[in-house]
Amino acid sequence: MVLDNNKILIVDDEKALRFGLSRCIKAAGFETLEAADGNEAMCLVSEHGPGLIILDVMMRGMSGLEVCRLLRKDPQVEEIKIIILSAKGQIKEREEGLDAGADYYITKPFDYRELIKTIKQSLESR
Repeated sequence: MVLDNNKILIVDDEKALRFGLSRCIKAAGFETLEAADGNEAMCLVSEHGPGLIILDVMMRGMSGLEVCRLLRKDPQVEEIKIIILSAKGQIKEREEGLDAGADYYITKPFDYRELIKTIKQSLESR
């Protein structure tokens, strides 16, 4: 699967946060896709091949960590860049996210400018 570095998938169960992230990311010149849970995210990854995923950890059904682990095991999409964006900010939780395969772990609340900078750096490193 060819990944599209201009497409970013936002996965979070909070609709308002997805909306805000989408506006900010679109303003930076990217296309966005949105998913409210892990299962929907996996379907969108298969259909659209985004170059990067912004992933919440705590969601009903499949957690963000589970999504991350599944993506890292799939050779077709293992190169997708993953940024975990979570309210869980303890060292142990950050380590779990990175161990699951995330490229970056950012805690909420966050600065939108820093997030865009991280997105651009992440995609440039491919």
